[in-house]
Amino acid sequence: MPTNTHEDAVAANISTFDEEFASKYEKRESQILLSYLFAKNVLEFDPNKSRKSDEESSKLIGDPSQYCNGLTKENTLPNPLTYEKDFPNGLFKPGMKLLDFACGTGMVTELFIPYLKQPGQKSEIVGIDIGPVFLKYFNERAKKYSDENLEMKSYEYDILNPKLEKKVSKFENQFDVIICTISYHHIHNYEIVTQKLASFLKKGGWLFIIDFYNEDVEKIDLSNTNSKNMKVSEAVQHMGGLKKSSLNHVLKNLSGLINVTSSREFKTFIWQPASFIENHSDEQTVNNLKTGKLKQKDFNDEINYLIETSVIYAIGQKP
Repeated sequence: MPTNTHEDAVAANISTFDEEFASKYEKRESQILLSYLFAKNVLEFDPNKSRKSDEESSKLIGDPSQYCNGLTKENTLPNPLTYEKDFPNGLFKPGMKLLDFACGTGMVTELFIPYLKQPGQKSEIVGIDIGPVFLKYFNERAKKYSDENLEMKSYEYDILNPKLEKKVSKFENQFDVIICTISYHHIHNYEIVTQKLASFLKKGGWLFIIDFYNEDVEKIDLSNTNSKNMKVSEAVQHMGGLKKSSLNHVLKNLSGLINVTSSREFKTFIWQPASFIENHSDEQTVNNLKTGKLKQKDFNDEINYLIETSVIYAIGQKP
């Protein structure tokens, strides 16, 4: 069952995402391919274009018979050498400040580095996470990539901890872009977190909330505590809370952002263990797992199952 307080949720997440989890996470095929897709769709975002419809985003990406569905950095991400020409309205420019909130190990973060580094223009990347184990991996990346053209650093902060309020205040009005990938369903008070992140944006800056999207949530009555949004793992707080309307309300009405949109960005195939499927997937997929209808393979002595997954992007801009 999801936990009752923000502090309980923080403790549950720190306990879940330990050294063993982190070491597997870095190597998991699903996380690698998702990282490519997360970065691709942020880099290619054009604020002048309308978001994808459910029909447009319904096509499954990749070939599940291939490693990472056949996706690589080279065939998935924009060419860094021609990025500004190919995506003139793209948000990533040398000299900008990027915040990866709930940054984890930095798998996604490092994919943006080639688009920010340019001689003579100092870019800044900040990672914030509550997990010291994940940040150990992030800091190894920071040490590798930081130089005179890029400052990359991390903070082990719970941004809602009142004891850290003064330290956290230094982030206000600082960032051109903030991303948060597949973490919101782990956050107990995501409404308050969103307001805090909005305060970290510069005027005109953009916030990207990227998470797994369980289409069943649109049918769930969130006032019913016995409904399917009450998941197994204490680290998974409220998949049922991530409805499009809920995210739009939090971004626009509670956080004061403009140009707010929430839509499914893409669907793809991923291999995941049963514990993930039980906590993140729609009812039909869970039933297929229970009835033995899913393809399976062994991954590091753990059985993984092939499923389809959707990803939602909730986006807003600071006025």
